[in-house]
Amino acid sequence: MKCFIAILIALALQFSKGYCQRNEPWKFIFNGHSLKGWKTIGSKGKVLVKDSTIECHMTANTPVHTFASTKKKYKNFILEMDFRRDIPFNSGILFRAVHAPDTASVNLYGYQVKIDPNEKRKWTGGIFDDFGKTWAWIYDLSKDARAQNANRSNEWNHIRIEMIENHIKVWVNDIPTVNLINDKYKEAGYIAFKMHSLGDKLEQESWKAQFKNIRIITKNPEKYSREIDLSLVQQTNINTLRN
Repeated sequence: MKCFIAILIALALQFSKGYCQRNEPWKFIFNGHSLKGWKTIGSKGKVLVKDSTIECHMTANTPVHTFASTKKKYKNFILEMDFRRDIPFNSGILFRAVHAPDTASVNLYGYQVKIDPNEKRKWTGGIFDDFGKTWAWIYDLSKDARAQNANRSNEWNHIRIEMIENHIKVWVNDIPTVNLINDKYKEAGYIAFKMHSLGDKLEQESWKAQFKNIRIITKNPEKYSREIDLSLVQQTNINTLRN
């Protein structure tokens, strides 16, 4: 009898979890056919809609980065999307991004999940902070071989970012890459995709990064936060390791 009751409880919990997941309040922030709700900030990188994706291209002789940015700001949320980029396209997903002051060499800065162009280092899924001429890794993947191998080069990858108060969690293809407490960017900001500045390299203009199925939970995101199989790191100062 006890065994039967235990089985019933397990089935009920499984059903409850599945029901909750089916009813998560996702909202798509890219409609798949236009850039409604998005804007371009910074330099002259190209942003277009192609095959239901936001497709980003670097442009030669651009001194600063270009960003495909939401028009709306977000503070606490769960964000999911699929991304693919040509190696070694240098990109990243910014969140809580704000306009930079005139003294900076970028137009937006904030937390950035790096899409790492360095195939030997393989830190895609780490947290990067780019202020133009100065930059730092807030959370790198140097000691996490599992996270280093989460990204699949030249293929579609799925990413989940949880930003709730000062707690950041990231998964790449369901592999945890970040579990971090950090207070640097506290206010609501834009979600944006970075196109790196580019010198006189016309051949790289054909390289692309693509993003699709971009959805977000902003209503009570803490209710839908996932447990993460990664030790929590708490920071007061960011790492000064350079790119």
